[in-house]
Amino acid sequence: MLSAMVLPKNEEFVVIKGNRITVAAGTSLGNINCAYTSSSRKDTLLLNRLIPQRERLILALPVKDFDCGNLLLDKDFANTLNVKEHPYIRIELVRLDKQNKDYKGTLQLEVAGKTMVLDNVQFQTCAGKNIDLLKSNICLNFSEIGLATPKKLGGLFKVEDELRINVELQVNKQQPKGFTEPFATYKSH
Repeated sequence: MLSAMVLPKNEEFVVIKGNRITVAAGTSLGNINCAYTSSSRKDTLLLNRLIPQRERLILALPVKDFDCGNLLLDKDFANTLNVKEHPYIRIELVRLDKQNKDYKGTLQLEVAGKTMVLDNVQFQTCAGKNIDLLKSNICLNFSEIGLATPKKLGGLFKVEDELRINVELQVNKQQPKGFTEPFATYKSH
């Protein structure tokens, strides 16, 4: 994590306050949504350049902590992602570029032991009361990750091959104390 006091001149940045990750799949009876939320980790990310490895936002999401709405679905979700061998979903933000009010980024995603680099991931900015959200929707197939589609509740209904991963990053709306410049740009005087 970078300190605002050591930022280079004219570097744009965002302060991430938390995140919410939702993994969803369609079934013959409707959608299943499994969510994980964290607000415990803050991070400052420099924009418009490759982020050095040690400065990247890395989310290690415990598969067992996703909430799918009931214990049977929680267990099916964990088993589908092979929680015993791969207890975490890992999302690493490699690059984040500002494009007008929205952002485009590169993510490294690790699910069930399979690592993929996702380029040109679009993040839309959604204004909230005290925070903004950067929201992105990533669509993958179970087969791309090397997973079989789960047999939900003993095979009573069919799960579609598409897996939707929604990433929401909570961005601090208030500028850091002591700054008189606009929040997203630091300039030394």
